[in-house]
Amino acid sequence: MEQMLKELLEMVRNMTEQLSAMQEIIATKDAQIAALTAKIEELTHKKNSSNSSTPPSTERLEKPKPKSLRTKSGRKPGGQTGHKGSGMKIDRKPDKTVPHHPVQCQGCPYAGQCQYKVSGTRYEYEVIVKTELIAHQVLSCTSCKMTGRRVEGKFPAHINGAKQYGAGVSALTAALLTVGYMSVDRVQKLLNSLGIRISQGAIQGMLGKAASRVEATVEQIKQKISGLKVAHFDETGVRVNGKLHWLHCACNDEYRFYSVQEKRGSEAMDTIGILPNFRGIAVTDFWGPYQKYDNVLHAMCCQHLERELVYAEETGNQEWARLLRELLQAMCHRRKELQSQGCEAFPEVELAEYLKRYDTLVQQGIEANPISQRKPGKRGRPARGKIRCLLDRFSNFKEDILRFAHDWQVPYTNNTAERAIRFARVKEKVSGCFRSLTGAEQFASVLSYISTAALHGVSSFDALVAAARGDAYSVIF
Repeated sequence: MEQMLKELLEMVRNMTEQLSAMQEIIATKDAQIAALTAKIEELTHKKNSSNSSTPPSTERLEKPKPKSLRTKSGRKPGGQTGHKGSGMKIDRKPDKTVPHHPVQCQGCPYAGQCQYKVSGTRYEYEVIVKTELIAHQVLSCTSCKMTGRRVEGKFPAHINGAKQYGAGVSALTAALLTVGYMSVDRVQKLLNSLGIRISQGAIQGMLGKAASRVEATVEQIKQKISGLKVAHFDETGVRVNGKLHWLHCACNDEYRFYSVQEKRGSEAMDTIGILPNFRGIAVTDFWGPYQKYDNVLHAMCCQHLERELVYAEETGNQEWARLLRELLQAMCHRRKELQSQGCEAFPEVELAEYLKRYDTLVQQGIEANPISQRKPGKRGRPARGKIRCLLDRFSNFKEDILRFAHDWQVPYTNNTAERAIRFARVKEKVSGCFRSLTGAEQFASVLSYISTAALHGVSSFDALVAAARGDAYSVIF
């Protein structure tokens, strides 16, 4: 009996050990399955414009359903209480008044004898497109009664040919080619419809003349941006003569500078000459060449990061990603709230709590996404994966990401630059690529001038008319 009991106990002990071993194997397999499932999800879940920095223009007909990162404010749609409207306003005296008599007065024998009073007034803004042919005539007198000599007038300084186009035609043409994003052919057809016969060569020449007239002013814009405390930088691809070039932009809310370069990286930035001489805070995305400039402080666009965090949320059980995105948004909204109250910085205790929460969430993400071990026989570092690379970015560039929280002069996003270069896609769709690098450079120079003028409240047409009359500098400075 005792022998049988011992055998049973031994069998139970062996089965217990086997069960423990099986449980360890199952746990290991579960971990492997979870890792492989996450990897499959990461590989099969495509990035798009709503969950990454992928430009919407590259998606064509495969655009995802629009999904905003904004959260509901709880307020009703439309203008809020205290909001100053920007609708149509009557800002001057009418140029023309049209009276409307009662219908009974038509054909009345006493018409004109009755006394009328205005019982209602309505205003209408109208545009009248008119082309004028102005003949400048120089007058002469063979015998002046004052001096007895022959006297003769002179043509104005800007009239230097027997036939020429005026400042208004030049300004309209340059405006249509730049802010209108129209092709030379379409500009020619439009001007012809207005009674202005002009060749395509003359149209292209007007853009070149406008670029030369604003060259000194654009150089001053460039110098102004180089001396800013905070400036935004971005770049996007453009086609020049069928080849990929890059449109670079440096700007803030007052100045914009554009340059077309054959290269995208630091070689082009060095040629432009702003970043190498910049000493302020450069707001950019996470593109590597910007990080090479250690003469500036860097601030990263948090809206790019929000979209990347959306991707992390969508690819698996990444709760930290949602919480981190909400934390960034909460810091942004709280800063706006405090600024409206006249504050200039976060209270120290509140900021410390934000930073602690940030570190905790990043650490949770790192623990949830460990780096896989290198397999025996394989060379090189093991792949980190998109989510782990995102976490490394949050960890390694914490100071640059959260610079908006420490310095309230730094914006939360790089939208200022991204909006400034968005026209490149419109230009590409409307009129195609540039035919030459010279034409692209002229386009960028003129656009630098009129975009900056617009930020100073001057219309593109008025700014170009001023430039045609040799007064480009005073439009901005």
